This record gives sequence, C-alpha cells and structure tokens, in this order.
Amino acid sequence: MSNLGSPKIDLTKFLSASPVHEINGVAVDAMQLMNSVSMVSMKLGAENVESVKTLTTEGLSKESRIESIQKVRDHLGRDVFELSTCNRVLYVGFGCESQELEQSIFSVFGVEDAPFQHYSGIDVWRQLVKVCSGLDSFILGELQVMSQFRGAVAMHRKNGLVSDINSSFFDHVVSANRMLRKEFGFTQTTESMLNLATTAIEELLSEQETLSSVVLGFGDMGCKAVETLLEFGQKDILVVTRNPEYSSQRHPEISSQVNVISFDEWTDELIQPSLIISTIRNIEPTYNSSNLIPSSSSAKVMDFSWPPSIDASGVSKNQELLGMEYWIKVARKVGMEWDYASTIGRSDDLLTNIQNRFMSALTDRTQAKFRAYIYSTLETLAEQWNQSNLAEEGENQLGPFSREIATWICNQEGPFETIQLDEMVHSTDRPINPTLLSRVARDVTETIVHISEQSTLPEATS
Repeated sequence: MSNLGSPKIDLTKFLSASPVHEINGVAVDAMQLMNSVSMVSMKLGAENVESVKTLTTEGLSKESRIESIQKVRDHLGRDVFELSTCNRVLYVGFGCESQELEQSIFSVFGVEDAPFQHYSGIDVWRQLVKVCSGLDSFILGELQVMSQFRGAVAMHRKNGLVSDINSSFFDHVVSANRMLRKEFGFTQTTESMLNLATTAIEELLSEQETLSSVVLGFGDMGCKAVETLLEFGQKDILVVTRNPEYSSQRHPEISSQVNVISFDEWTDELIQPSLIISTIRNIEPTYNSSNLIPSSSSAKVMDFSWPPSIDASGVSKNQELLGMEYWIKVARKVGMEWDYASTIGRSDDLLTNIQNRFMSALTDRTQAKFRAYIYSTLETLAEQWNQSNLAEEGENQLGPFSREIATWICNQEGPFETIQLDEMVHSTDRPINPTLLSRVARDVTETIVHISEQSTLPEATS
C-alpha cells in the first residue's frame, strides 16, 4: 500500500457543536431551542386599543385565562406562552413561525387582523428581557412585570401549556433580567410602586396624623394601598369600585374595615378627602376637564395607574396631582430629569453586552465539556500506563504528563497531523522509559483518532 502521508485529526466539530443542556434527563440543544422560538407582541397605544382589549387575558379569571391559552395551543399544535399586563399582550410560540402563531391567535379570537410586532430567535429573548425589566414600559426597574412574568411561567408549566424543556428558555430571560437590573442599579426597588406610595403616605402623615382617604379601584394595587393605610392606623378609608358587592366578597377581611361604594355613589355624595389614591385602569383618563374629580377639598391626589387615570385638567386648583411622571422622578432620584431616550439607549448597549455574554456562555459550555472529556480520557490512559512494569522509572510522571498532552490537544485551533501528536509526546523531558513512552504515543494517537471519527462526544449524548 502506498504511503498517503500522516492522517489528519480534526476535533473542531466538537467545539462548534451546539451546547447541550440536560433537563429532566433529556438532552436539549440550547441553540436549537433558541432558534425555534417566535413571538408576537402588542404594546397599548392609541392605534391598537380595541385589538389589545380583544386579545388580552388581563382581567380574566385564572381558569378562563388557561382555557383561552389552551385553545391557541390546540389550534397551533405547539406549546404557547401568553403574558398580558395592563399595557401589553404577547404570545410566544415554540417550533413555529411568528406568522403561524399570529394566525392561530386570530382564529381563536375571531379577528382578521391586529398590529402585532413579530420577533424570532434571539430577538424574542432580547425583547422579553426588555419587557420584564421594565425597560419597555413606563417605570424603569419596576418589579411588577417581572413578578407577573414569573407567575405566568409557573402557571404555564403547571397546566401543561409549555413543557419543562421549552420553559427553560424563560429561565434565561429571568437570569438576564437580574443581570440587567444589577448593572442598571435597579437593586433597591422591590415592589417599587408600593414603596413609593408608602413613603409618600408617611410624609403626608408627618404633616397631619389623621387622613380622610379615598382609594379608587380595589384590584391588587388598590388592595395594597388600603392595607398600607390600615397599617398606618388610618380609619377613615373609602374604597370606590365599579362593583362594590363583588369587590367586598373578593377581599372580605379588608373590606370589613373600610367603606366600599360605587363610582356613581362617590359622584353623588359630598365627600371631601385629604388623600385620593387612584389605581383604576382605563384607556383614557377617567377624570379630565370634562369629568372632574367629584371633590374640591385640598388633597393630595396620587395616580398609580398606567395609562394615567387622572389628567391634570381633572383636579381642582387646590389639589396636588402626583402622577406617573412624578413617581418616575422620585424613583430615579428626586429632582433629576428622566431622560427616557438616553436611558433606553444605554439599556440597549447593556442588553447587547449581556446577550454577547449569554451566547459566549453557551459556547464556553461546549468548550468546557470538550476539554473535560479530553482530560478525563487521558487520565484514564495514564492509570493504565501506571500499571506497566516500565512505569517504576517514571513514577508520578505519567499523570502530569497525560495532562500536558490533553492541554496540547485542547489548544489546537484546527486540524493537526498524527505525526505532530507523536512528536509532541516523544519530545518530553520527563524521565519516562523509552519503551513505555512509545506505548504512550501509540495509545494517545489511536485514542484521539478514534474520538475524531465519532459524530459526537460520548458525554454529549449520555
């Protein structure tokens, strides 16, 4: 047989392989999972109010929400994740194009069109991090959306709407969100809106011990506002809600300590509070120049709604409106202007850095598994060499030498010839018996050639 030259050993395919995670004993290709994700999202705006109202699950009972998402999932034939907040609705699909996901949503909800924004692959991850960090809403660093997101992920997992494997994608969103919050300095804003309200109420109580308070809305935020007032020892609390009977049944313990009335009753009765807290949701301000707050008393008016529920034109001259712009300034440091464009620009740069680190981490994971396998394989060979009678002369040399060989192999940036590997082994200055050294060279070459002929590393598929 003619000499065809020293054969090449190419291990680079193992370094370029997609990173694999193990979830519940199942190997998952992280990049394949990332690339299979699609999303359609719609942020509340003047042009899409009706679409958001139609497609959101905000305000539905848990059972109704699950049923709605299940219908979209059944129609699509793929896992589906849905998140609705007070100013956004989004759907994430797995193993499908965003257009397929959109059409399934349209079919289930009986609509022909909606101004969804479309995302796929890494862009889904990037946009979800923005949404969950508050960078895509009105309060930077607000934890409420992140809390809603985590709760939604848990609900989808529990009810089989998204598998454990697919839901692992959202774990990367949560991780990136933590990194973004840390780098942006959003580390002291747990339930930030509630904290801001508490601080503002404390300041007001330092001026007058007893308040006559009106809380508009009795949802989660309204309920927390009432709880805060009660904790401060306040007794004169009036809750205004669309359905007093339903709200009282929903929060029986709290409602028993306050007066609960309807909006019509509040409008008709002569009530003069010193504090008004609004948590109601509406597309347009409920109170404006054509519908003034039904009270002219001197009062602090705290609007925690988004979109705003109270316009500046809807309050009396002797009332001070603390709206969302005020809370943003307080949250970001009192007196400092909130430069939205600059902040978003900086957030994009930070998110790009986090994205690069995320992708590098996936690559590093692949390289680490490759290196671990090579070192482990050479260590096993060293144990066999140490059993040879010829190993006495090179006692305590074969283990370290095997690691030197492994390091050389892992540091090769491209294919290399078997003769190069053979020469590397024989060039050692370690006191190893020449006959044993020849065996080492032969074993290493045969083993590495065999590895290079495999399609995947054994560890990568076990």
